[in-house]
Amino acid sequence: MVEFEHWSLASALIERWRFKSHTFHLPCGEMIIIVQNMAYQLGLRIDSDPVSGCIGRWEQHHQGRTIEELCKQILGVVPSPKDRQSRTKWTVKLTWFHNTVCEELEQDATEEWMMRYTRGYIMQLIGGILFPDASDSRVHIRWLPLLKNLDACGRLSWGFTVLAW
Repeated sequence: MVEFEHWSLASALIERWRFKSHTFHLPCGEMIIIVQNMAYQLGLRIDSDPVSGCIGRWEQHHQGRTIEELCKQILGVVPSPKDRQSRTKWTVKLTWFHNTVCEELEQDATEEWMMRYTRGYIMQLIGGILFPDASDSRVHIRWLPLLKNLDACGRLSWGFTVLAW
């Protein structure tokens, strides 16, 4: 468990959050979360090519390709049917990434294995922190192709997408 020293500050902010307007109502006025907060607090870029797209277009674009093909190509392993959500064939449980892709990294691991580990770890961050779903237990596979080239992925403007989410 992480120790947090400023419970009174956190409690005060929680009490002042208004869901309807997505703002904090403070004695000095209203405060809204802006994209610069995403850049400062999460270290996300806001000044380059955006991360965009919707589920419908993504699934249509990848029609004919399976989740197995994407995972095998980019991660080197494929989630079993029990590790996917039955509601949609394009989501994978975060625990699968933790238990399979991000298992103990050995000291003499190859560069290819370290890249797969990194991609799996980033998918956990995407599904658990940046773009969580209602259950906080799965991640949409549409983010995986963005991780194929990690250099290009690092140059994308994730801040606007996270703020919009």
